[in-house]
Amino acid sequence: MWWVILVVIAAVGAGVAGFLFLRGLKGDFWQRRATEVDVNLLISTTAMVVILILVNLLANKYSWRIDLTETKLYTLSPQTQQILKNLSDPVKVYVFDSPPNNYDRQLLKNYGRYSKYFSFEFVDPQINLSLAQKFKVDRRGNVYLQWRDKQQLVQTVSPQSRLEENKLTNAILKIKRETAPVIYIIQGHGEPPLEPTTQPTQPSFSQAVKALTDNGYVVKPLNLGQSPLIPPDASVLIVSSGERNLLPGEEKIIQQYLEKGGNLLIMVNASSEVPLAKTLSQWGVKFHDSVVVDSSGSGEALGLGPSVAIITNYGQHPITRDFNNGLTILPWARPVITENKPSIEKTPLLITNNQSWGETNLEGEKVVFEPTTDKQGPLEIAVALVRKNPPLPPHNNNPPSSQKNPPSPPQTETKGDLPPPPTSPSPPPSSPIVTTKPPRGTTKMVVVGNANFATDGWLLQQLNQDFFLNTISWLADEDEQLLSIRPQEAVNRRLRPTPLQVQLLWWLALILLPLLALLMAFFTWWHRNRLL
Repeated sequence: MWWVILVVIAAVGAGVAGFLFLRGLKGDFWQRRATEVDVNLLISTTAMVVILILVNLLANKYSWRIDLTETKLYTLSPQTQQILKNLSDPVKVYVFDSPPNNYDRQLLKNYGRYSKYFSFEFVDPQINLSLAQKFKVDRRGNVYLQWRDKQQLVQTVSPQSRLEENKLTNAILKIKRETAPVIYIIQGHGEPPLEPTTQPTQPSFSQAVKALTDNGYVVKPLNLGQSPLIPPDASVLIVSSGERNLLPGEEKIIQQYLEKGGNLLIMVNASSEVPLAKTLSQWGVKFHDSVVVDSSGSGEALGLGPSVAIITNYGQHPITRDFNNGLTILPWARPVITENKPSIEKTPLLITNNQSWGETNLEGEKVVFEPTTDKQGPLEIAVALVRKNPPLPPHNNNPPSSQKNPPSPPQTETKGDLPPPPTSPSPPPSSPIVTTKPPRGTTKMVVVGNANFATDGWLLQQLNQDFFLNTISWLADEDEQLLSIRPQEAVNRRLRPTPLQVQLLWWLALILLPLLALLMAFFTWWHRNRLL
């Protein structure tokens, strides 16, 4: 910046010196027409230079850019911006790559615009060996993130794979977590598996599991038939509709989990048995036995049928706060009906349009609204609920003073020479027994009348993944300010022409187009000569 100031001072000084020199001339110099023109030109040029300098200074301080890419590739997502604004400790990115890539540098500069605590540095691992050894760099292109005394590998960049916003943002979220939330997904009743399937018609939660893992969660399957206990480290429990319903004992285990402050996500497709129906009724929730039909024509315009609900209306909730008029797509959904219950706060999340209804006649050839049996829209497809749990009475783990020395157990009679059964020793009164985590003050639940949106293929459509991840983050008691639309992955737009297409492009660019230009020039020359 200092050299710009010197150039401006030199230019102004030269202008003043020239003006004083001209003023010292005698005669009719100032009355000449040429002098007036030259002075006006000098003033205009000086004003233009000053304006350009001021514009560049303002543009350097207050940058303004327009991103015309399809997925807003060069604009940080709302979630990334919120994460950067909430930084309170320095976060630094080390890119062990040389020479620095311009795209990576621009992305990191864009991060730095939103927080003074964010910084980055490009390091040549062959020159700065001590820093490379500190981060245990094993290859050129490693990108590391440092926060306090913690270090984390973000990704490895290469000429074919540059630095990605979603990986860097997820790394910032991971490194700031003290413990990773654990998500358990109920299995064993014909639910979609957590691994990719070989059959294209069989749904799977593999993409959802990958998205959760990339965001720093630990995902585990849970079969209550094999282990009739919900682990105490469960942050969120996910129950989805399967081929078979839950057993009464399994529902009782989940109900006890909720009573202790556990958080639950339940997703049920249309024409499926409703798991936890008794528990949901206690929360004032039930599923309408119908399929959401959208007659507005938006589904057909997007190449989808009327049984695919296109959601553009969202409730006022942290999960859907930044969705605005974005699209969420739910195939084969069913309405959720709620009623008021004491100590339970409910908020609708996904709401259909006025031209939708719940179709109950699934065997008819034509889909026609029947006022007597069908449910008129708008319909709620997803609802968030919060219940305040009553405080438990204080529990004294120490025995009363009168029972510090409990009486010895009665002696049992023995038959023959058999010894009496062993008795387990009582624990010392000074060491309390803690078997489970203390109950939480509130229990959160999100009920969605659709599970297909979270399966492979549908999860990556529009805002489906953002809705799913925001739901899990809210249930896991994550910071609500960070619930927003996540970074979009870059779409591969590379052209892969066939050898025949390459030959056609070669002939078109090097032979046909130049020959056509020559022919047009010759025709123009011939036509003009003919007229002359």
